[in-house]
Amino acid sequence: MQFIFSKGFYKVISLFIKASILLLSFLYIYYKLNNTSIASITITFSGDKNLIYLIICMFLMLVNWGIEAVKWKMLINKVESISFLQSTKSIFAGITISIFTPNRIGEFAGKIFYLQKADKITATIISFIGSIAQLIITVIAGVIAFFIAKTISIQFENIFSTKWLAVFIFLCFVIFYLLFLLYKKRKSFSKLIKYIDIVASYSKEKITKVFLLSAIRYLVFSLQYYLVLLMFDINVGVLVSSTLIALVFFVSSAIPTFAITEIVVRGATAVYFFSFVSSDVNAIIASSLLLWIINIAIPSIVGSFFIWELKFFKD
Repeated sequence: MQFIFSKGFYKVISLFIKASILLLSFLYIYYKLNNTSIASITITFSGDKNLIYLIICMFLMLVNWGIEAVKWKMLINKVESISFLQSTKSIFAGITISIFTPNRIGEFAGKIFYLQKADKITATIISFIGSIAQLIITVIAGVIAFFIAKTISIQFENIFSTKWLAVFIFLCFVIFYLLFLLYKKRKSFSKLIKYIDIVASYSKEKITKVFLLSAIRYLVFSLQYYLVLLMFDINVGVLVSSTLIALVFFVSSAIPTFAITEIVVRGATAVYFFSFVSSDVNAIIASSLLLWIINIAIPSIVGSFFIWELKFFKD
């Protein structure tokens, strides 16, 4: 029993977990790239224009995750002070873990296990604050995009009708109302009070900043998507492209996906919406794949260097 609880044992387990994460991450990236035709991607870089777009998208990838690092640093500093560099490392480590998890829920693990002192449950709740803010921005943009699509005469099939949108909005209100009731009745859950009060402890100013950063980040990866579409000669105007991009993000965020089917689901969602304005299905799928490579696959490889700094057990 002494061996089981020795520091050496925990170090071995920690090393095994980290090695497993790296192996699964690289295997997943290899599987996706090996089972998806990338010929349509490589052929697009024949002109200087596309190369410039690619460089801009790579730069925006750094901006995208840099904003997320700022947001995480601002939120987690309530329980543990970390630097921007530490926050950035934890974000990239989280991407490495999340790449093979359903709906990339493993992203929070990189954040919380990079911390040294903070309570893990508290840190997890704080992480979800940032994620929920990002989701709310995505939903708002998606709802606005739906009504814009109606005004610019893009007619969707029944699968995405006004009726189903109304049902979705109603369910969102129900969820937020239930959360509000839970907060009001929090004294009835004595063991959960300290965790419920974490959300309430943030000032309106800080929450506003979190939403502002989430909105800016949303604009950044929307611009990336638009530039990627231009690389594949899908140029239907800024308004139409922005509207369809918002709808793709909106629906993708609402569909539960497993790691092995994530790209397929997101690609199918993009094909559904952009098929109303373009018949080039291969270009639509290739644009989704390239965006995934830029925003997920490459950061995941970068994050693999920081996995070794994760702290799964207390000293």
